[in-house]
Amino acid sequence: MWSQLLGTLGGVVIGGGLTFLASYVNERSKWNRSQAARWDERRLQVYSEYLIVTRAMHTLAARLVRMRAGEADLHGMSLQEGVVQLGELERERIQRWQEVQLLGSPKAVTIGDELNRCTWTLEWFAYGELAGDTDWLLIVREAYRLRKDFSVAAREDLGVAGVSIVVPEWRDAWTPRDHMTAVRTRAQLLPPAQP
Repeated sequence: MWSQLLGTLGGVVIGGGLTFLASYVNERSKWNRSQAARWDERRLQVYSEYLIVTRAMHTLAARLVRMRAGEADLHGMSLQEGVVQLGELERERIQRWQEVQLLGSPKAVTIGDELNRCTWTLEWFAYGELAGDTDWLLIVREAYRLRKDFSVAAREDLGVAGVSIVVPEWRDAWTPRDHMTAVRTRAQLLPPAQP
């Protein structure tokens, strides 16, 4: 009788322990999944906000370069207003970049560093510190390539299927000058322009 009672109690204790263990493992895995999803959502937001402000800076820099070349702005913005806006966007881009550095993958951060240097070069053109149509075309193409590369790195980090993004071939002619060495090196790898 005691052995039967002890056997029953032992089965209940073992069953309860296994149930507890199974529940714990299940809850822990649900918590881990929810945390991973939470960080994926946050990284998506960080990557998106950084790319949006960077793209806005590139667009505004192009408008300012056209204004410096004598074209009127389609939206009636003055050069001074544009310079102020570019400075505000730069402050926002720095904040977004700090978030990318905290949450981004090493590959995204590496490409982002290069994209930041490219953005600063575009700013120099916008401020009139650099000039030249040929070099402007080179840095605009470089900015486009780096934004695409950053997007691919972000997609990889977020686990998005089909991470590649098609980058168009630039076909018009251009000749490099004596700065932006890294851009020129990549530019030399492009196929020759077709007349």
